Amino acid sequence: MILLQWATCAVVTILLLTRLPAFLRGHNRLMFWLMTLLDLAVLLSISGPYLAIDRLLGGHNVANLVLRFIIFGFTLLLGVRVARAFSGFRAERALLGPFGLGLLAAASAVLVASFVLSDLATSRVGFNTPDLELWPAIYGTMGRIYPTFTGIVLLPVLTSAVRRRGPALLRWAAALLGLGYFDLAISNIITVLPKEYLWLSQTINYSTILLLCAGLALVWVSSLVGRARARNVAGTQVKNPHT
Repeated sequence: MILLQWATCAVVTILLLTRLPAFLRGHNRLMFWLMTLLDLAVLLSISGPYLAIDRLLGGHNVANLVLRFIIFGFTLLLGVRVARAFSGFRAERALLGPFGLGLLAAASAVLVASFVLSDLATSRVGFNTPDLELWPAIYGTMGRIYPTFTGIVLLPVLTSAVRRRGPALLRWAAALLGLGYFDLAISNIITVLPKEYLWLSQTINYSTILLLCAGLALVWVSSLVGRARARNVAGTQVKNPHT
């Protein structure tokens, strides 16, 4: 499972580096920040980096709280990016409107409160406890409610994009992103899974990340193909002004 964790981190880092030139030119900086947040999230889900960073923060699992807020930020930015890519204007309004932002604020408040009440003195990656205790369970649940909400908002948009006619790359991107969000919804069972099913929890988590990354990569490739075709058409019209 450690191999899967580091492989996922490597994939996200490569995607981040591919976005760096465009970021430095001032193009599509949202994608760069998305990949940055996701890379940090993956890194903080791996035991070695997590424990090292948590020690710097005091050694009381504060790194996990930071991880949860990174995931909140990532899922919000991702939701906005996906909604815009597939013309999901209603989905974007739901995410950035009073209800969406209100849910984000409420989930954040309960997350912090349950973190404090959990009172875990020992630094543990994943915020795991030996037994299913109330406040850690609430903390884990609240950490997944808002990301799941963004997926519920976007699934109708992605389903519609898969069904309608359009560029094949965008339809594949919508399918992969939809599967990623479906995986994200399934991940809500992780909070109640016993310790011996840790492998299943991690498989769900990392497959979600890889599916979302693959979908985002195809959205990017599709935009590159579209711009290349537009340049070719413009060049042809310049060469043949009377056609």
